[in-house]
Amino acid sequence: MPISLSKQEAKRIAIRAQGLAGERPTKPISIGDVQQSIRAMGLLQIDSVNVCVRSHYMPLFSRLGNYEQDLLDRLVYKEKAVFETWAHAACFVPVEDHRLFRQRMGTGDRADRIVRLVKEKPNHRVSKMVTEHPGFLENTLEQVRKRGEITASELDGAGKRNGPWWGYTPGKIAMEWHFAVGAISVADRRNFTRYYDLTERVIPAEHLNGASPSTEEAHREMMKLAVKAHGVGTAEDFADYYHLKNAQARARLAELVEAGEIQSVSVEGWDDPAFAPLELESAEPTQARALLTPFDPLVWNRDRIERIFDFFYRIEIYVPEPKRQYGYYVYPFVLGEELVARVDLKADRAKGVLRVKGAFAEEGQDHEYVAANLTDELRLMADWLGLKRVVAGRKGNLVSALRTALKR
Repeated sequence: MPISLSKQEAKRIAIRAQGLAGERPTKPISIGDVQQSIRAMGLLQIDSVNVCVRSHYMPLFSRLGNYEQDLLDRLVYKEKAVFETWAHAACFVPVEDHRLFRQRMGTGDRADRIVRLVKEKPNHRVSKMVTEHPGFLENTLEQVRKRGEITASELDGAGKRNGPWWGYTPGKIAMEWHFAVGAISVADRRNFTRYYDLTERVIPAEHLNGASPSTEEAHREMMKLAVKAHGVGTAEDFADYYHLKNAQARARLAELVEAGEIQSVSVEGWDDPAFAPLELESAEPTQARALLTPFDPLVWNRDRIERIFDFFYRIEIYVPEPKRQYGYYVYPFVLGEELVARVDLKADRAKGVLRVKGAFAEEGQDHEYVAANLTDELRLMADWLGLKRVVAGRKGNLVSALRTALKR
């Protein structure tokens, strides 16, 4: 008989599993703390938007507080303890999990794969590049082999963009193909630009040369990691975490339940079956208080957070400004075991100000209580970003209370 969880218990478990439940460390944050936090999350989504700070730095602040952003860069590009790959999306992943992604990269002959791709998908951008620039794909790899760390634009024959600003050059298409199939990896980033190198020069040998699991074995391990990172969730939740098909996730989860490695649970109000680790996270009240980037693992699955927290959330970057309800880049604010507010933030670095363009409390929340806690969090964030003060605008039902709290 599955364990039954209340909706409140599910909230607490989900927050606690993501490392957001308690007080942040009081000691200086070390590179080991950053590494452990990434291991607990399993994935750290990479995003280029830099309204306040690039998104992948923010989840570590949400969990650890004021830390040096350079620690993440060192962990990835100097220590090689984390690597870049396609997981939920473009993500940082602990290097010990590299083996789980090799089947996704492909284990067959790469030349044969190109032949099949051109035959089966002639309009694919790689197919077109191969057809229009014979030999360039092979030449690209040879340039990386000879020249070492290199950007797509530095390739001889890289070419020009084809189309609007997001259009890829032939060089970028070739580099991204080699990256996707595991021939090259991201060795460094400078001003967010990728520098590629041969994978054997990026991934430590002990994590590259071991036996590769089968697709099914890799997916089982991914599902175990996803169950641990979620605390409780559905097959669809876990599939989304590692970008598996729902049917694949359901099959692997059933095998894990059968093997006694995870358990089935039921959650109040959930229509779909749920799963959890054998040892459940505590369902005691949490002391969470954190601003969350739109790409934080707790909130990136919009259907999941609506199911758990009754919080309907959509990022409005691509919505025309007059039609935006909350703002361009809105951070959910978790307090206790609820998502209590949304805050549209911008770092005005020239003036040393963290600007609150809009602040909105959820229905039924105590505005003064939320504003007081939000003020502390905003001041901590401003300090982390090297900004001198927080300034609130006038948009949103929480702004009045927030402006009062900021004066104290």
